[in-house]
Amino acid sequence: MQRSLSRVLVVDDAGLFRMLEGSFVRRLGCEIVRAQDGPDVVRKASARTPDLILLDAQKPELDGPGCVRALKADPALRSIPVLVVTTIDDVAGCCAAGADAALARPLATGALEVALSSLGSVSQRRGRRRAGRGWVQLAGSHGLRRGRLKDISSSGLFLALREPIPVASPVQIAIRLPGPAGDRHVKTRGVVVRQVPPDPDSHLIPGIGVHFVEIDPADERHIAGYVNAAAVDADDGPGGVSQDRERS
Repeated sequence: MQRSLSRVLVVDDAGLFRMLEGSFVRRLGCEIVRAQDGPDVVRKASARTPDLILLDAQKPELDGPGCVRALKADPALRSIPVLVVTTIDDVAGCCAAGADAALARPLATGALEVALSSLGSVSQRRGRRRAGRGWVQLAGSHGLRRGRLKDISSSGLFLALREPIPVASPVQIAIRLPGPAGDRHVKTRGVVVRQVPPDPDSHLIPGIGVHFVEIDPADERHIAGYVNAAAVDADDGPGGVSQDRERS
């Protein structure tokens, strides 16, 4: 079961910290707690109860598998997901020690965001959501696809798609949104956090929910302006704005 991702405990590694700072973790307002070594990880995990622990097993002062075993041996800590970044030769050892996920360096583009989203529930969209129209282009390991925009918020969107893309898949998004100064071609990176497969017995529209993980500040402002502009014309009406409490 996924948990709400609000606090991440990370070994005090400059590279990992920069990656977290640049990911959606900071944009979501998650607290990042830093630890010095393996024993400090266990102490701070006990004291702060993080929602996820991120370890760099390549640090000389950190025994990755040993730290994972210590965390998983503690009944109070074993349910906390542990993500390890290590060498390709040590991935199997860290997983055998009990790591919930392990990534091999060098990290592929988007790999950290996908792993974080799969271990922590980051799919909760809050605030205003506006119904949309038009086509959105998606690019990723699935190739190029087009989906029809159903709604969008400042943190993500939902697309109608006949062949939904698997959850945790990274995607590149290109969409044209209108605005007071004219249309803008918005481009962003996202991760699939919801999948609705075709079901003839369901009223739900087949498609995917995407959470934005990297977006240009100007594009982010344009999306916010597009979403908030609907409030002038309607409250929860067609094409208007609603308060979102769903996962997508």
